Amino acid sequence: MVKGAAWMKSDDQPPVPRRWFRLGKYLLPIGVKQATWRRTKSPSEQVSVADLAAQHPEQVAVETFGSEELLPEYSYACFQAGVITEKALPSKMCPAAFVARIRDGMSFGRHCCAMGPAGKAVRETGFNLDGQVRNQGSSMSSLRPRHWRRRLEGDVTFRPWLPPKHRIDGRVALLNTRTSHNYFHWLIDILPRLMSLKKLGVMPDYYLVESLSESQKKAFEFLGIDRDQLIQPHCRMLIEADELLVPSLPSPTCLRDFGRFATEKLGVQPQIGFGKRIYITRRSTGNRTIANESQLIEMLAARGFETHAMEDYSLQQQATLIHQSDVILATHGAGLANLIFARSGTRVIEIVPDDRYNATCYPRKSRILSFHHQQVLVKSGKPKRTLNVSLEDINSALVCAEMVVPVQMRSA
Repeated sequence: MVKGAAWMKSDDQPPVPRRWFRLGKYLLPIGVKQATWRRTKSPSEQVSVADLAAQHPEQVAVETFGSEELLPEYSYACFQAGVITEKALPSKMCPAAFVARIRDGMSFGRHCCAMGPAGKAVRETGFNLDGQVRNQGSSMSSLRPRHWRRRLEGDVTFRPWLPPKHRIDGRVALLNTRTSHNYFHWLIDILPRLMSLKKLGVMPDYYLVESLSESQKKAFEFLGIDRDQLIQPHCRMLIEADELLVPSLPSPTCLRDFGRFATEKLGVQPQIGFGKRIYITRRSTGNRTIANESQLIEMLAARGFETHAMEDYSLQQQATLIHQSDVILATHGAGLANLIFARSGTRVIEIVPDDRYNATCYPRKSRILSFHHQQVLVKSGKPKRTLNVSLEDINSALVCAEMVVPVQMRSA
């Protein structure tokens, strides 16, 4: 059980549970007091932000920042069983970031599905729409009970009713998404949305965002957001605000800007001289651990590598360590989200299970942030998905990484 934080005494504030019950990634409120028991009619359709603004200009406005960006093709080497292959991400056009401003807008659930006027939900904030439910890149059969639960989570038009709504006076920024409980998505998909709000030049009174843990609250304080401005969404929360601010998912520019902004706010000192070489271990996570890690660490130590477990450090310490490193070796996982704090030109070597459905996740981020990326592919064991990594493949990847111009020698 997790105790709920004390909230302001005003009746205009959202009801906070007396305590929380956490079951894995699920967060259930206990003891929520409602001002009314009158249910709220669900939206009847999903529409895009652009269509919503065109249909209801008196209540919805969209402000766009910058322009769309063409990401070039990006090649990276993969090492497996002594063989080196080259993979490439095709070029991609990324839309500009935007913020939708919805007068009397509503947000439902922990995932913050937004709703505007005339019974219309904001399509960009929903998921599992149009009867399609996907799990790890594959469609989920409607014969499975989980299919229907996930549709209820992400598509507010699929619900017959919503809970009673609670009115909030002021301006509320909607930051949470469907995966906000995961550290990677919290750091890469959620926090960089603050950059769009910053460019908007309008300060929210409150933020609907994942902020249950003490470390998250401290991170927001570093970024200039007070604790009493944070609202932890939950599965039964339906709020209506004077004005709801809905930032888009971060554009490449937002990611780069946030990396610089957060590094400054966290007080990270610039690296003097050549940076560190670090290996990020997952030995305490119980998933995607390295079976022969002791031999790997011994080999890396001979090459000047330090071994670190990110869960042992505060966000400020993690940001400092990553920012001051030239070469980063790590297994695919949320710990690599901290690459947002790394300098342009950082050399990244990622150990990846060869059956991983989202194996291109970090190469995509390396393209945006101008890193040199390599992958070492390994067979995954079951049931704990332990990995037995080839030291020869690691050595080959290190040799290639050493041929890249170090960060210090790159022009600004």
